[in-house]
Amino acid sequence: MNLRNLTLLVILILVAIFAGLNWSLITAPAQLNLLFAHASAPLGLVLLSVIALLTVLYFFFIAMVETGALLEIRRYARQVEQARKLADKAEASRFAELKTFLEKDLSALKSGQESLKEHTASVVEQGRGALSLEHDTLKSQLNELGNRVNNHSELLKSELLSRLQELQSALAADVEKAGNGLAAYLGEIEDRLSAAAGKDAAGE
Repeated sequence: MNLRNLTLLVILILVAIFAGLNWSLITAPAQLNLLFAHASAPLGLVLLSVIALLTVLYFFFIAMVETGALLEIRRYARQVEQARKLADKAEASRFAELKTFLEKDLSALKSGQESLKEHTASVVEQGRGALSLEHDTLKSQLNELGNRVNNHSELLKSELLSRLQELQSALAADVEKAGNGLAAYLGEIEDRLSAAAGKDAAGE
């Protein structure tokens, strides 16, 4: 019970107590002016009846208002429940769409990962082939360069040997020539010494 109904109930109790204490005065007959006629009736009892009627009408009006409010609350509750169900359905459909979208994205990512893996494997294989070919090429070029170096060194060696032989021959010829010249010079000196010794002997 709310404060308004409690206040009204307290007032009615006080009025009932007042009426009980003054019941003889309330039931005393009196001349009543009804605007178009006159009647003899107890004024207090008429007023109590009016108060009781207003009280009954008030409680009936309150009951109608509360009943209408309850019906309105139930109608709002049904609308809220329907809106909640619609929201749940929409949310469920959104979740389903999101799940489908994520599954599509995941499948696309998986296929992209597979294609990237295959492309990477093919690139790695091509790189290995290219490296192997480059290695073979470099190896052949290195062998060819080694052969050229060996041939060039052999050529230089033979040329150096021939030049050394030429120098040795020239040196031997020069030594022989110098020896011959020295022998001739020594012979000439001996001849001169012999001639000088002959002259000395003849003079004595």
